[in-house]
Amino acid sequence: HTAKYRPAPGGVSIGHRDITAGTLGCLVKKSGRIFILSNNHVLANSNEASLGDPILQPGPYDGGKYPDDHIANLEEFVPISFEEQTSECPFTRGLASLFNGIARIFGSPDRLKAVRTRAVDNKVDAAIARPLNDQDVSPEILEIGTVKGLVIGELGMAVKKSGRTTGLTTGEILQVDVTVNVQYGAGRIARFSDQLLAGAMSQGGDSGSAILDNGNKLVGLLFAGSDNTTIINRIENVFSGLGLSL
Repeated sequence: HTAKYRPAPGGVSIGHRDITAGTLGCLVKKSGRIFILSNNHVLANSNEASLGDPILQPGPYDGGKYPDDHIANLEEFVPISFEEQTSECPFTRGLASLFNGIARIFGSPDRLKAVRTRAVDNKVDAAIARPLNDQDVSPEILEIGTVKGLVIGELGMAVKKSGRTTGLTTGEILQVDVTVNVQYGAGRIARFSDQLLAGAMSQGGDSGSAILDNGNKLVGLLFAGSDNTTIINRIENVFSGLGLSL
């Protein structure tokens, strides 16, 4: 799963040139063209990337280098809305500076920071990349096969995935309509709602894996988890957010 593949199937290592590595989920279509589907934080470096940036397969952590392993360019991503960001408003920054000056005069160790809070819940952590050559990618998912359609994730549904780190694993949807806070390093936290939750079936590096039912129908897109849980974007939200089809 960490090797270089041409054509590259779902389930293998991939990533933006500035990240470590994630997983190539599967192939999708938009406006009749073929695209690679994975997470925003895998293909778009958690909003930090620019459209057109190179995507490497395998990902940089697994030895992928530019230009030898350049397989695609970032096409589009759904921005992740973080709970707190530094404010760019001159008025609020000036006000915070004024009160911090007063605090220093009076010897207070406390300081104010101008921030912009965003209460909007995220539905997906998703992005697509356009292959340099359609022949460089495969409609297969490693150890699973081809995608047979879409299905709505339901409580108790048996699911599976093929990922860069843990390979082929299986699980069960234990909760639906989940709201969860996810940390994206450096203290950045994003809240996600309308998520699916499965048991332990993933580890770091499996982000971006396609989640399928036993009939090989797409259920969702894996994007976070822990030793005990796996958090999944509903595939219907991913497809609507990016305007995708199979």
